[in-house]
Amino acid sequence: MKPEDIKVIVATDCGSTTTKAILIEEQNGEYRLIVRGEAPTTVEAPFEDVTMGVLNAISEVTELTGRKLINESGQIIRPTRNDKEGTDIYVSTSSAGGGLQMMVAGVVRTMTAESAERAALGAGAIVMDVIASNDKRLPHEQIERIRRLRPDMILLSGGIDGGTTSHVAELAEIIAAADPKPRLGHSYKLPVIYAGNKDAREIVKNALKV
Repeated sequence: MKPEDIKVIVATDCGSTTTKAILIEEQNGEYRLIVRGEAPTTVEAPFEDVTMGVLNAISEVTELTGRKLINESGQIIRPTRNDKEGTDIYVSTSSAGGGLQMMVAGVVRTMTAESAERAALGAGAIVMDVIASNDKRLPHEQIERIRRLRPDMILLSGGIDGGTTSHVAELAEIIAAADPKPRLGHSYKLPVIYAGNKDAREIVKNALKV
Protein backbone atom coordinates (compact mmCIF):
# COMPACT_ATOMS: atom_id res chain seq x y z
CA MET A 1 0.00 0.00 0.00
CA LYS A 2 1.31 3.44 -0.92
CA PRO A 3 1.54 6.06 1.86
CA GLU A 4 -0.97 8.27 0.08
CA ASP A 5 -3.51 5.44 0.14
CA ILE A 6 -3.49 5.21 3.95
CA LYS A 7 -6.63 6.90 5.20
CA VAL A 8 -7.42 4.95 8.39
CA ILE A 9 -4.98 3.81 11.10
CA VAL A 10 -5.64 1.75 14.22
CA ALA A 11 -2.89 1.67 16.85
CA THR A 12 -2.74 -0.14 20.19
CA ASP A 13 -0.38 0.01 23.13
CA CYS A 14 -0.29 -2.86 25.61
CA GLY A 15 0.79 -1.52 28.98
CA SER A 16 1.32 -3.45 32.18
CA THR A 17 -2.24 -2.75 33.38
CA THR A 18 -4.12 -1.05 30.53
CA THR A 19 -4.31 -1.64 26.79
CA LYS A 20 -5.14 1.45 24.78
CA ALA A 21 -6.46 1.68 21.22
CA ILE A 22 -6.75 4.77 19.04
CA LEU A 23 -8.36 5.46 15.69
CA ILE A 24 -6.66 7.94 13.36
CA GLU A 25 -8.25 9.13 10.11
CA GLU A 26 -7.06 11.33 7.28
CA GLN A 27 -9.30 14.37 6.94
CA ASN A 28 -8.67 17.22 4.51
CA GLY A 29 -5.07 16.20 4.02
CA GLU A 30 -4.31 15.89 7.75
CA TYR A 31 -4.30 12.92 10.11
CA ARG A 32 -6.52 13.40 13.16
CA LEU A 33 -7.06 11.39 16.31
CA ILE A 34 -10.74 10.42 16.23
CA VAL A 35 -11.27 8.41 19.40
CA ARG A 36 -9.52 6.34 22.04
CA GLY A 37 -10.57 3.10 23.73
CA GLU A 38 -9.19 1.24 26.73
CA ALA A 39 -9.38 -2.21 28.30
CA PRO A 40 -7.48 -4.12 30.99
CA THR A 41 -4.30 -5.79 29.74
CA THR A 42 -4.63 -9.59 29.66
CA VAL A 43 -0.99 -10.68 29.61
CA GLU A 44 -1.09 -12.35 33.03
CA ALA A 45 -3.10 -15.23 34.48
CA PRO A 46 -5.88 -16.26 34.18
CA PHE A 47 -5.98 -15.08 30.54
CA GLU A 48 -2.29 -15.09 29.51
CA ASP A 49 -3.24 -13.82 26.06
CA VAL A 50 -2.50 -10.17 25.36
CA THR A 51 -4.66 -10.20 22.23
CA MET A 52 -7.81 -10.41 24.34
CA GLY A 53 -7.11 -7.00 25.84
CA VAL A 54 -6.25 -5.64 22.38
CA LEU A 55 -9.53 -6.81 20.89
CA ASN A 56 -11.48 -5.45 23.86
CA ALA A 57 -9.87 -2.01 23.48
CA ILE A 58 -10.54 -1.98 19.73
CA SER A 59 -14.12 -3.07 20.37
CA GLU A 60 -14.58 0.03 22.51
CA VAL A 61 -13.37 2.13 19.57
CA THR A 62 -16.04 0.43 17.45
CA GLU A 63 -18.71 1.20 20.05
CA LEU A 64 -17.71 4.86 20.17
CA THR A 65 -17.49 5.38 16.41
CA GLY A 66 -19.72 2.74 14.83
CA ARG A 67 -16.78 1.68 12.65
CA LYS A 68 -16.48 -2.12 12.42
CA LEU A 69 -12.85 -3.08 12.98
CA ILE A 70 -13.04 -6.76 13.99
CA ASN A 71 -14.60 -9.56 11.93
CA GLU A 72 -16.53 -12.59 13.16
CA SER A 73 -13.30 -14.59 13.55
CA GLY A 74 -11.80 -12.01 15.90
CA GLN A 75 -9.39 -10.65 13.29
CA ILE A 76 -8.74 -6.98 12.60
CA ILE A 77 -10.30 -6.07 9.25
CA ARG A 78 -7.64 -4.87 6.79
CA PRO A 79 -7.69 -2.98 4.50
CA THR A 80 -10.74 -0.73 4.69
CA ARG A 81 -13.79 -2.02 2.85
CA ASN A 82 -15.93 1.10 3.00
CA ASP A 83 -16.42 4.28 5.04
CA LYS A 84 -17.56 2.31 8.10
CA GLU A 85 -15.48 -0.86 8.05
CA GLY A 86 -11.83 -1.80 8.47
CA THR A 87 -8.49 -0.04 8.76
CA ASP A 88 -5.74 0.47 6.22
CA ILE A 89 -2.94 -0.36 8.65
CA TYR A 90 -2.66 -1.62 12.21
CA VAL A 91 0.34 -0.95 14.45
CA SER A 92 1.01 -1.96 18.04
CA THR A 93 3.54 -1.41 20.81
CA SER A 94 3.89 -3.15 24.16
CA SER A 95 5.50 -2.55 27.52
CA ALA A 96 3.41 -5.15 29.33
CA GLY A 97 5.26 -6.89 32.12
CA GLY A 98 7.79 -4.08 32.49
CA GLY A 99 10.13 -5.08 29.65
CA LEU A 100 12.21 -8.17 28.94
CA GLN A 101 13.94 -9.36 32.10
CA MET A 102 16.97 -11.58 31.59
CA MET A 103 19.47 -13.49 33.65
CA VAL A 104 22.98 -13.99 32.32
CA ALA A 105 25.20 -16.98 33.06
CA GLY A 106 28.85 -17.08 32.04
CA VAL A 107 32.03 -19.00 32.79
CA VAL A 108 34.17 -16.10 34.08
CA ARG A 109 32.49 -13.08 35.69
CA THR A 110 34.91 -10.49 34.30
CA MET A 111 35.08 -11.98 30.80
CA THR A 112 32.35 -14.07 29.22
CA ALA A 113 29.65 -13.18 31.74
CA GLU A 114 30.42 -9.49 31.44
CA SER A 115 30.38 -9.66 27.63
CA ALA A 116 27.04 -11.47 27.70
CA GLU A 117 25.66 -8.87 30.10
CA ARG A 118 26.67 -6.08 27.70
CA ALA A 119 25.00 -7.94 24.82
CA ALA A 120 21.77 -8.29 26.81
CA LEU A 121 21.78 -4.63 27.84
CA GLY A 122 22.50 -3.60 24.26
CA ALA A 123 19.38 -5.47 23.15
CA GLY A 124 17.28 -3.47 25.61
CA ALA A 125 16.86 -6.17 28.24
CA ILE A 126 16.78 -5.65 32.00
CA VAL A 127 19.59 -7.79 33.45
CA MET A 128 18.35 -9.14 36.80
CA ASP A 129 21.53 -10.93 37.84
CA VAL A 130 24.73 -12.44 36.45
CA ILE A 131 25.73 -15.95 37.47
CA ALA A 132 29.28 -17.14 36.86
CA SER A 133 31.33 -20.19 37.71
CA ASN A 134 33.61 -18.00 39.83
CA ASP A 135 31.07 -15.68 41.48
CA LYS A 136 31.69 -17.35 44.88
CA ARG A 137 28.10 -18.53 45.30
CA LEU A 138 27.51 -22.20 45.93
CA PRO A 139 25.48 -24.12 43.33
CA HIS A 140 22.42 -24.36 45.58
CA GLU A 141 22.55 -20.57 46.10
CA GLN A 142 22.67 -19.98 42.34
CA ILE A 143 19.77 -22.37 41.82
CA GLU A 144 17.69 -20.61 44.47
CA ARG A 145 18.52 -17.23 42.91
CA ILE A 146 17.26 -18.32 39.50
CA ARG A 147 14.05 -19.73 40.98
CA ARG A 148 13.37 -16.61 43.03
CA LEU A 149 13.96 -14.05 40.25
CA ARG A 150 11.95 -15.88 37.56
CA PRO A 151 13.42 -14.14 34.49
CA ASP A 152 11.78 -14.04 31.07
CA MET A 153 14.91 -15.46 29.42
CA ILE A 154 18.38 -16.76 30.29
CA LEU A 155 21.53 -16.13 28.25
CA LEU A 156 24.21 -18.79 28.80
CA SER A 157 27.65 -18.03 27.43
CA GLY A 158 31.27 -19.06 27.76
CA GLY A 159 34.23 -20.86 26.36
CA ILE A 160 35.96 -20.73 23.01
CA ASP A 161 35.65 -23.24 20.21
CA GLY A 162 37.92 -26.17 20.96
CA GLY A 163 38.35 -25.24 24.61
CA THR A 164 37.11 -26.86 27.79
CA THR A 165 33.40 -27.59 28.12
CA SER A 166 33.20 -28.47 31.82
CA HIS A 167 32.33 -25.02 33.18
CA VAL A 168 29.59 -24.40 30.61
CA ALA A 169 28.22 -27.87 31.34
CA GLU A 170 28.09 -27.06 35.07
CA LEU A 171 26.17 -23.84 34.40
CA ALA A 172 23.72 -25.68 32.15
CA GLU A 173 23.14 -28.25 34.90
CA ILE A 174 22.49 -25.46 37.43
CA ILE A 175 19.90 -23.90 35.10
CA ALA A 176 18.30 -27.30 34.54
CA ALA A 177 18.20 -27.99 38.28
CA ALA A 178 16.54 -24.62 38.89
CA ASP A 179 13.89 -25.50 36.30
CA PRO A 180 12.97 -21.79 35.99
CA LYS A 181 9.35 -20.89 35.34
CA PRO A 182 8.54 -17.82 33.24
CA ARG A 183 7.20 -14.78 35.04
CA LEU A 184 4.36 -14.44 32.52
CA GLY A 185 2.60 -17.35 30.85
CA HIS A 186 2.90 -20.35 33.15
CA SER A 187 2.19 -22.76 30.32
CA TYR A 188 5.24 -21.60 28.34
CA LYS A 189 8.77 -22.93 28.56
CA LEU A 190 11.36 -20.34 29.51
CA PRO A 191 13.79 -19.78 26.62
CA VAL A 192 17.53 -20.27 27.16
CA ILE A 193 19.95 -18.84 24.59
CA TYR A 194 23.36 -20.49 24.36
CA ALA A 195 26.30 -18.52 22.94
CA GLY A 196 29.61 -20.23 23.55
CA ASN A 197 31.95 -23.09 22.70
CA LYS A 198 30.38 -24.99 19.81
CA ASP A 199 31.76 -28.24 21.22
CA ALA A 200 29.45 -27.82 24.22
CA ARG A 201 26.22 -27.45 22.23
CA GLU A 202 25.11 -31.05 22.62
CA ILE A 203 26.12 -31.07 26.28
CA VAL A 204 23.99 -27.98 26.93
CA LYS A 205 21.07 -29.41 24.94
CA ASN A 206 21.20 -32.66 26.86
CA ALA A 207 21.40 -30.89 30.21
CA LEU A 208 18.42 -28.70 29.38
CA LYS A 209 16.57 -31.56 27.67
CA VAL A 210 15.90 -29.66 24.43
